[in-house]
Amino acid sequence: FAFQDQCSIRLGAMRWSANVVRQVLPNGLTLLVQRDTAAPVVAVVTHVRAGYFDEPDRWVGIAHVLEHMFFKGTARRGPGDIARETQLVGGYINAGTIYDKTVYYTVLPSSDGGTARALDVQADALMHAALDPGELSRELEVIIQEANRKLDSPSAVTGESLYELLFLVHRMRRWRIGNEAGLRTLTARDVREYYQSRYTPDRVIVGIVGNIDPEHVLGIANATYMNWVRPTSVVEPSPEEPDEDASAIRVLRGDVQRPLASLGWRTVGTLHPDAPALDIAASVLGSGRGSRLYRALRVPGIAAMTHASHYTPTEVGVFQLDLEAEADKLDQAIEGTWGQVASLAHDGPSDQELERVRALLETSWARRNESMEGRAATLCDAEALGSCELADELFARAMAVTRDDVRRVMTHYGRDARMSAVVYLPRDANTKFEDAWPPKLAARPASPAAITLPADTPASGTEASPSRKEGPGKVVHWAFPKADLLVRPKPGSGVVSLLLHFPEVPAAESQDNAGISWLLARSVIRGAGSLGGEELAQAAELAGGSIAPSVGTESIGWGITVRPDGVSRGAAILRMLAMEPHLDDADVVRERELQMSDARRVRDDMLRYPLQRVLLEGFPAHSYGLPKLGDPDDVARLKASDVRAWATRVVSRRPVIIVVGDVDADAAAAGVELLTDWTPPVTDLSASVTPPVWMAGRGSESRDKKQSALALAFRACQFDSSDRFAITVAGSVLSGLAGRLFEELREKRALAYTVAALPWLARRAGVMLCYIATSPDREDEARTAMLEELGRLSADAPTSDELERARNYAAGSVEIRQQSGRAIAAEILEAWVHGSLNDLIDTPARLRTVSRDDVVRIAEGVFRPDERAEYVVRGMSS
Repeated sequence: FAFQDQCSIRLGAMRWSANVVRQVLPNGLTLLVQRDTAAPVVAVVTHVRAGYFDEPDRWVGIAHVLEHMFFKGTARRGPGDIARETQLVGGYINAGTIYDKTVYYTVLPSSDGGTARALDVQADALMHAALDPGELSRELEVIIQEANRKLDSPSAVTGESLYELLFLVHRMRRWRIGNEAGLRTLTARDVREYYQSRYTPDRVIVGIVGNIDPEHVLGIANATYMNWVRPTSVVEPSPEEPDEDASAIRVLRGDVQRPLASLGWRTVGTLHPDAPALDIAASVLGSGRGSRLYRALRVPGIAAMTHASHYTPTEVGVFQLDLEAEADKLDQAIEGTWGQVASLAHDGPSDQELERVRALLETSWARRNESMEGRAATLCDAEALGSCELADELFARAMAVTRDDVRRVMTHYGRDARMSAVVYLPRDANTKFEDAWPPKLAARPASPAAITLPADTPASGTEASPSRKEGPGKVVHWAFPKADLLVRPKPGSGVVSLLLHFPEVPAAESQDNAGISWLLARSVIRGAGSLGGEELAQAAELAGGSIAPSVGTESIGWGITVRPDGVSRGAAILRMLAMEPHLDDADVVRERELQMSDARRVRDDMLRYPLQRVLLEGFPAHSYGLPKLGDPDDVARLKASDVRAWATRVVSRRPVIIVVGDVDADAAAAGVELLTDWTPPVTDLSASVTPPVWMAGRGSESRDKKQSALALAFRACQFDSSDRFAITVAGSVLSGLAGRLFEELREKRALAYTVAALPWLARRAGVMLCYIATSPDREDEARTAMLEELGRLSADAPTSDELERARNYAAGSVEIRQQSGRAIAAEILEAWVHGSLNDLIDTPARLRTVSRDDVVRIAEGVFRPDERAEYVVRGMSS
């Protein structure tokens, strides 16, 4: 193994449209069927070529409204039946609307009966939507809550405001799900007219991918869709945007903790010859830790977040650069971003940068198409552009982009005369660009120098031979003297995920050092072994992956997903991170400042923050309740010496290495053997972890937000309890599109867009988390309704149908996760650190045996209102 070895780019290896059976029915509907036996799963994707671009101005948001009404019943099925029937066969159904399409997808364990049911349910809703006026009236209130939730999301406001600046007449400029005033004007007649004119067979593509018999499934699909007759309608297209230079800035101010900025310019549609080069340019600038923006802005601590993207919803395109920084550094970050754009336009990318981006591109496409749903969506997207074979062609076009291609498109499109920006500031902050846009560069920054990756020699191997045994779920376990290796082959996926984790460490955090595990995990990436931070990033990304630090409730570690030929490189990188971290004072201090900024930024997340705070109310003196990133003021007191001491504690634990993906088990063991050659003594930290004590705490704060977010927490069993299967099923009875909370609080009362009940189970304790975001005026109503519905679960036991749906849905969710190698690796890690690896393969069966009495017993023991913890982020009353 040597770092300077070139990774081969297998241009011809990716063929996602192979063996697709394509049929166009006489009514114009297109069927795409593909067999994939990698997992016992099937996905049915209905792609309707109707989205925000197909709405006239009087109907802004109506495409999204119709997406919601898809689930509200047909002549054969009442409201909620669509989700209930899907859960009955162990699957889930959902949808999404965007500019050029609306997509409905069902994913479920594969079986003849299940696939036929999924097709029948989707086809019935597609062809025979009831569009009841009463249901529409209630659902509009839910959608208005969703629109208000977006207004409480700084990133959503910033991004869509940029589109409004960039487009003068094209429909891309509009707030895509509409606003409250416009939504309230929509009538049942409007929705039906849109439905009849846009949902026609010639505008529909149905993709079916999974462990199926294509001929048999094609026969079912023919019988299902053949008799659907609806005349084609002429739909007025969006006004065409004039290709003129325009440059503007908009400054927003509000209740945000950390400033954001989005910069960008108009480009071209998906099939334009310049689109692939613009895609690659965005990756050079903003994909991964080896990208230009990360190296120039994130590494030195100028920006806390950087990202670049090229988005092409068929007919138009936007090149977008997003960043977040503290108020005193935001202007510098904006100037730095623009400088990197100018440098790329002048010099183009280096050969090494192109190699890095191609490797990342290969693994990202492989990961997207690893799941049946992702593959079906890819094929439908390509078919909507002209042919499903375009999926392979678009990938090949991107891989063939040259340095001159990138330089040409960036020079043509990325001019200051075309660039606009939206800046979102706290109320008391300012930017010098408010009256002086675009930025004027004093000097163009030099292109980053190529990095020479030194040769590296793997460890000599362990002295003792490890024991090898076949474990549950195709997992092979090697027990080395000082480490455990778990390998789960997943042939044909095209990627391999590697995890190196150390159990127990985060659970030993206290109020004095909360956040230190994350500070260590982040700081290590700035340099380890013979490599600096930039070299580590390049080494990982040239193998097709990026280093991902991870701190969970019970373990700390790092992961990387690479191409199959990058396993040894990934293992060498992970070893250096754990065994040879630099942790220089300056690097730790810089990362500490960024972590403090990220911890402040969490307060702007109206889902994550209330759930974090309710755990703190419940476990006020234990690591389970402490924010993982720490409190900004507490993190400020952590020293580099503290982090180095914590690193010593980490490597004193017996590590677990997990490898999942397109690799033979024995070959994987040989490739990562250097990770098992552990030199520090292994110690047990469990005695230093204080058992958690539950408190029925209450807390709240007021914010300038459109909604109030309410989080409740109820004490439950810990992860290794046999009750975890029952509480999981109880959560399925309550949550999801067919759950009681959804039906009562969202469907009947229109209290919220988001409502959920989620088991949170750790090694030493467990909690059932419940969440709802609603209008501030309805907070008390939402709390009362939530508590009533939770209490009803024990007084009004699940019916036989409810129980069967919940059990199958919970079990099916486990089986569906087996599509993704990264998800499998995370599941194996979770089972290992909680001491339940032997339950891994039995989990679906155990979930399907949960009884009604089990659910009632769990509900009686868990949902005790007087013993709950609660936290409210209270918005403004209207």
